[in-house]
Amino acid sequence: MNKEAVPLLNDVKQIREQVKNDSREILSGWQHDQIREDSEYSLHNLAAYMAFRRHDHRGIQNALIPWGVSSLGRLEPNVSGTLDAVIKTLGYITGEKQDDTEYFKYPESADRNSLLEKNTETLLGKSSGSRHTQIMVTMPSTAAKDYELVKELLESGMNSARINCAHDNESAWSQMIENIIKGSAETGQPCKIMMDISGPKVRIKTLLTSRRNPKLKIGDTFLLSNQEAMVLPDKIEVAINTSVPEVLRNVDIGQLIKIDDGQIEAEVTEIEDGGLICQVTKAAKDKGVKVKTEKGINFPDLDINLKVLTEKDLSDLEFAVSHADVIAFSFIKSAEDIKYIEDKLKRLLPQDKKNLPIIAKIETTEAINEIPNIIAEAAAVRPFGVMVARGDLAVEIGYERLSEIQEELLWICEAAQIPVIWATQVLESLIKTGIPTRSEISDVVAGARAECIMLNKGDYIAEGVKTVDDILSKSENHNYKKTAMLRALNISKAMFE
Repeated sequence: MNKEAVPLLNDVKQIREQVKNDSREILSGWQHDQIREDSEYSLHNLAAYMAFRRHDHRGIQNALIPWGVSSLGRLEPNVSGTLDAVIKTLGYITGEKQDDTEYFKYPESADRNSLLEKNTETLLGKSSGSRHTQIMVTMPSTAAKDYELVKELLESGMNSARINCAHDNESAWSQMIENIIKGSAETGQPCKIMMDISGPKVRIKTLLTSRRNPKLKIGDTFLLSNQEAMVLPDKIEVAINTSVPEVLRNVDIGQLIKIDDGQIEAEVTEIEDGGLICQVTKAAKDKGVKVKTEKGINFPDLDINLKVLTEKDLSDLEFAVSHADVIAFSFIKSAEDIKYIEDKLKRLLPQDKKNLPIIAKIETTEAINEIPNIIAEAAAVRPFGVMVARGDLAVEIGYERLSEIQEELLWICEAAQIPVIWATQVLESLIKTGIPTRSEISDVVAGARAECIMLNKGDYIAEGVKTVDDILSKSENHNYKKTAMLRALNISKAMFE
């Protein structure tokens, strides 16, 4: 028996007690009249994880390694069970037998990952036999008429289809759904249909320009108009208006504005009756970036206080509840947004779809800070998932913080047994040009830690699906989440052949 480990044992026991008390405080703030049985353990575990990650435990991590004790770096699926196991193991080392009491017991019928797998199947359907990470594809407008394209996507490995309600109309959506159902039956490939409610996304609605090729480069000025009928001011050759003009009321001189996922950055220099005069401070290309309608406009430093559902969204939602297997909601910022959505769903959902799953798209700074509360509010009521919308998120928080934040979101969702969809610009070069970049391949491997990878539309989308399917089928045998699976290495096997 080694008494040198006694101080370490006491430190871990103190951590467990602190987690126990802090998690109770967190849970007391998540008040619900009734919590789904499937989510009860998950919310307890999430609270314990948030309590544990409140403090820096790198010292404990390093101190455990020399004793050959499993570190605390992979405790997401079972916080209390992992802490208890470490305490018992240290007890054997020190000769101090520990009691078997757990402050919250892990379900006996579930192993480390089974709750997450169950929730993923509910949300996204069964995964392919060769991979656990699923593939979601955004339906292009042509999918309404081109059945062969939809069939090819299914044969290539598509597990779920995303219909973006920001584009097309109910007629086109109905035709897409028909083609998906027909293709699924013909190929034998199950496919969930997700309808994505666009939310209060600020986009370029219309464009007025005196230029033949309306590009904006560094130093150019343009008008961000609040008028439906725009007029070009003197010496300004480009004017755009937005899908949500009321947002401009809160903008001041000096405000940073980003267009098209940050391809263009500008600063407000003047405020006029007709809108905002802006000067371009950064552009992704030296010769300028072409301005296009429907591209997003972001105000990273401005809290845009808009309802999470617009009038159009409410109309789209009526269609979605009758046709979708799961509904995604954009620009979720808080638990209050989830409550508002739940109120609308209760009025619209038929009895046979009362447990329809939903997904929250995380794409703002506010949402990151509120993600535990968002999960607790949504998962208590119905099956729930998170989409990390990395395009808008990077624009909002800065590209330099994106890697850090997407890691944290993956960990928190794993602790809550919540499926994650890894979205935006996955294999974008391949899908648009047919040629991938090396970094895009690495991005797919990183995305394998999520439960689903989403691809956007493009001329080479079927090839993109095949490539993701191939990468995932090979890489997933080596890692699951943060755990190396210790599959035999081909390089090592070759040494003995």
